[in-house]
Amino acid sequence: MTSSSMTSLFSLNTSSGIPIYRQLIDQIKQAIRMNLLKTNEQLPSVRNLASALQINPMTISKAFAQLEIEGILIRKRGVGMLVAENQPQQKISEDIEKALSEFVQLSRQQDLDDETIMMLLQQSLSVNLPNGKPQ
Repeated sequence: MTSSSMTSLFSLNTSSGIPIYRQLIDQIKQAIRMNLLKTNEQLPSVRNLASALQINPMTISKAFAQLEIEGILIRKRGVGMLVAENQPQQKISEDIEKALSEFVQLSRQQDLDDETIMMLLQQSLSVNLPNGKPQ
């Protein structure tokens, strides 16, 4: 995957209330679960990713460091950060992927932008308890 297509995996929302580094961590984990990032695949350098996403390099470093601690990424001298092998896999069911795809498609048909779509998902998550039952 090229550096520019790699950055297209990330959609950061500075007004969401969720720290940017946390959004980045979650999105990298999600990309791995969805097999968009594969084992031993190299991530862009901190400097390149920060420049592409227009955020502080320390934010990228913080996210990478946390993912390294969790065993999601590994640091290889002279190469950079790679997706680690043998990490716990939480597969996304085809039903969920299909429903999400249909939701995004319907949202775009109604001319909603990505930020609005993300906000709708976040609002839906916030009104449900962890066990999936509405409050």
